[in-house]
Amino acid sequence: MLYDQNCTVQAARDRLAAFRFRGEDVFKPVSALSGGEQSRLRLCMLMDAKINLLILDEPTNHLDLSSREWIEEAVEAYGGAVIFVSHDRYFISRFAERVWMLENGSITDFEGGFEAFQSARARQEAAPQPQKQEERPQKAERPKRPGGTKQLEKDVLAAERAVAKAEEQLYELTLEMEEAACNYLTLQELCQRKEALEEEIAGLYARWEALAGELEAASGEAL
Repeated sequence: MLYDQNCTVQAARDRLAAFRFRGEDVFKPVSALSGGEQSRLRLCMLMDAKINLLILDEPTNHLDLSSREWIEEAVEAYGGAVIFVSHDRYFISRFAERVWMLENGSITDFEGGFEAFQSARARQEAAPQPQKQEERPQKAERPKRPGGTKQLEKDVLAAERAVAKAEEQLYELTLEMEEAACNYLTLQELCQRKEALEEEIAGLYARWEALAGELEAASGEAL
């Protein structure tokens, strides 16, 4: 403190005494101090800087009862503004004059003490909430195809045959590519034909799946 705060030995001892560091305690290294003593030392140095705002993060966490009481007394004696994060309900009730509650990704801002905030929140939760009437989605009617399910069955069968024929062509094309492995120009042409045929097969499969879905739906309606 002598070096950080640029004060005399007596002034340093007087300031430390105000924060319950007396006698041989003033010569202890910081590493030998307990958690509560380190918190007191930090507050001692902060408040000596004549600051007008303190930001405290869980100031009473991991402290024994006497250290908690001392922290509370120091905050009460402090004349500036204090912003603190805490889960200590007693500490919040004693010092909070405005509450910011973080919950489910949003902040609730309440001007008033913690007890008033709890009462307002309890009233809000107890108030009946307007119930929204759920609108049931109307089932879209499928347009009926001429010929009923018989025509659909024929279309599905035709789509299956088209897929099978295209896959057979793809197999034959693959054999041709193996035979033309040493002929670059022929192989390049066959590769282009293969890509076009694969795209055609994908389209045929999509048509077959759509027709099969229509047939299944139509068969269910007929039942």
